[in-house]
Amino acid sequence: MNLNRQRGISLLSLMVATAIGIFLVGAILKIYADSKNTFNTRNTIAEVAENQRFALDDMRRILVMAGRDIRGIEDSKAGRRAFPPLTADQSAAIASGAEFMYSGDSSTSDVIAIRYRQGPSCGAYQNVPIGTRPSMVRFLVTDDNELVCELKTYGTGSGTTRQTLISGIHMLKALYGVDDDGDGYANRYLTAAKVNDTDVVSIPTGSNTPWAKVVSMRIGIIAGSESELPASSRKQTAGNLKLLGMSFTEPDTTHLYRAASTTLSLRNFNPIVQRQ
Repeated sequence: MNLNRQRGISLLSLMVATAIGIFLVGAILKIYADSKNTFNTRNTIAEVAENQRFALDDMRRILVMAGRDIRGIEDSKAGRRAFPPLTADQSAAIASGAEFMYSGDSSTSDVIAIRYRQGPSCGAYQNVPIGTRPSMVRFLVTDDNELVCELKTYGTGSGTTRQTLISGIHMLKALYGVDDDGDGYANRYLTAAKVNDTDVVSIPTGSNTPWAKVVSMRIGIIAGSESELPASSRKQTAGNLKLLGMSFTEPDTTHLYRAASTTLSLRNFNPIVQRQ
């Protein structure tokens, strides 16, 4: 019998076991990190999608009211038409408290505004009597990337209500559907500046503005996430997004940006449907 025979674990066995343990721990940590990054990425995508859905749904709910209870004869009155005047100087218009729309370029958001007498708003439900100046609702994006809704009313309790709807909106754009042949459907979609140009859209008989031909709208937004993307999910360089035929460059690669749009019919301007 060999009384000098060693007992226990050899150094080689210990090294092999340690290596296997390190490998397993590393694999588990990798799986955990990948799962966490995937969860955070999906959460960021869901965040942007929810912001887009809420913004478009809320704007649609109000914008379909354009022109409600505004009579055709009021088309001759600039302060009572369904669409406020288009301004070339947004800052001056805001400072003066004027009602206005604005048509921005590829780096500037539009300002969307409508008038109506009856329907939901970003404030109280509107129920303005015939003969009284209609209420105006305006949507714009601030320098802090907040989508804001403004309600301007007249008569008893008149004033301006301003409500922030959602943050993370980097661009707001609108195209207006022009009905050239009077069948109630848009033949082309144009920016507000193009609609306002009588060389592009003629004034229909019996009206005082080319806006009388607008029967629908397309509104689009670019929304960005408030949460940062995991490093593994970021792009190498900022990409370009397409929105209503325009191209926009993403501000950075650390956040997620998505474009979304919707088309809505302005039922109060459709000659096929009885105007409310």
